[in-house]
Formats: sequence, structure tokens, C-alpha cells
Amino acid sequence: MRIDFHSHILPKMDDGASDTKESIKMLKTLADAGVDKVVLTPHFYRQNENIQKFLERRQASYERLCSALEGVRCMPDLVLGAEVFFYPSLSSDPDFGKLCIGDTDYILLELPFERFHDNFFSEFMSFLNRCSHRIIIAHAERYLSFGNTPDDIKRIRKSGRNIICQMNCASIAEAGMFSKGKLLKMIEDGTISLLGTDAHNMGSRPPIFKKAEEIIIRKCGEEAFERICACGEKILPTV
Repeated sequence: MRIDFHSHILPKMDDGASDTKESIKMLKTLADAGVDKVVLTPHFYRQNENIQKFLERRQASYERLCSALEGVRCMPDLVLGAEVFFYPSLSSDPDFGKLCIGDTDYILLELPFERFHDNFFSEFMSFLNRCSHRIIIAHAERYLSFGNTPDDIKRIRKSGRNIICQMNCASIAEAGMFSKGKLLKMIEDGTISLLGTDAHNMGSRPPIFKKAEEIIIRKCGEEAFERICACGEKILPTV
């Protein structure tokens, strides 16, 4: 089962889809790519609003989208979630669990775009010690652009129970030859276990899934892609 674990398709929630028409176009593109489920993960920044306010906005946006989808056939199943920006004390918030993906205990976490020095790892470990939920690291490959290495990503992945790393499809589909090899190695060695489009619109950041799938199968083998699909289905099984 193909699952897009990271998207900004909910209309007018963040810097993603501008309206329901664009949301539907994005979902149709994913449906054409064979995607079965899409996790809707608008940005959540604790410094900007509290969790309850965010959830109210998300629900209103979701209801607008569902209303617009009435009568539209063959669309992926939708699952509510959030892309939660890392905040050291956030896991102590009593409402933190409400940011989980669907009915799971997984939270998609965005880390700071910076070099991961010892101070970060110390704060991250404190966060995990207070956190009873499981973590999916959003677009793990993007942190390589800030002086981090694949070993730093592995250190994060191994720092807590069941931490899973997600990679953006566009990173694979649009990378140069050297970068692409590094990213595919992260898939081959199991550092990356999930895919997400991180789609924001139909222009500059469209939902690219099929091309990434084709590259992974061609370069890493069908088994590697099936492993990603199997990991996603363990989190969000078919009902």
C-alpha cells in the first residue's frame, strides 16, 4: 500500500494548498500515482498558537475539503496529522498526543534546520524522555544541507524507541547524481523507512510520488520499495 506520509494539502491551513480546488488537483495527482492514503500534515508551530486552536483550524479546513470532495470518485483515503516543529518542552503539553497521525501514537516531527551539535542532542533526548509517543522524523534528508551527515540522522533514529525517518519524494526525483546516490543509500541501509511528497501546491512543490517510486525500484530494487510500503501499512493498516 502506497502512503504519502507528509503533505500540505489541507486548504488555507499553512503555506500549502490555497483553496479546495488546488487540494483536489493535488489529490487527483496522487491518486493517478497509485497512492492509497494521504496523511494531511499542516505545519504546527507552538510559538505561534496553542494545540487546541490549531486543531480547531485543522478540523474546519478538513470539513471544507471533505465537502468539496463529495461526488469525486477514486480519491485516496485521508488521514489527519500535523508536521510538528520541534520544541523542547512540547512533549510535556497535555494536548501533545492530539497531534498524532490518525488513531496512531505516531507524531511527524520537524527538526530545526541547523547543524545538530551536542546541545541539540541533549535537548532532543530530554524531549524523548518525556514523550510517550512514537516519532517520525520529517524529511530527514533535508538536514544534510546544514552540515549534518547520514550518521547524524542514524544517531537521531537510534536515540529513542521506534523512531522512523521519512524522506521527501522530490528529494529523490530532483537530486543530482551525487546527492541521489547518498539518498538512495539511506533507503538501502534502512535509515529511511517512509516516503512523503511534502507537497504544497501544483506549481513549485507538486505531489511527486510516482517518479520517486520508479527511481527507488530501478536503483535499489523492488524489495526496497516494498519495505517502505510495508512500514507504512504497519502504521496505518488497511481496515
